[in-house]
Amino acid sequence: MLPDTNILSSELKDIFCRLDISHFNSQETYQLAENCENSIAGLCHGLHFMGKTFITFAENATLEFSPESLCQLGHGLSATARLLPALLELQLTAERQLAATEPGM
Repeated sequence: MLPDTNILSSELKDIFCRLDISHFNSQETYQLAENCENSIAGLCHGLHFMGKTFITFAENATLEFSPESLCQLGHGLSATARLLPALLELQLTAERQLAATEPGM
């Protein structure tokens, strides 16, 4: 099976695209956009840390991982792959709504 080439798509993103936030006031919409942005940054920092950790493991010939560790890592990376595009879509939706309701945004 070929890998999914559309890395910015996920079922969660598709669901987030259908969320109706039109009933949110400006403050709630701003908080939503800000929280999405902060969550995206946190996930990216976590991925960066994991990448640096693996480089350190490789440099020090640390080659053994428990099946449980690999499973946890796999689940974490899969969740991140689903969350990043979904959070980005939700952030963009909130920002578009703010721009539509607040001129100059």
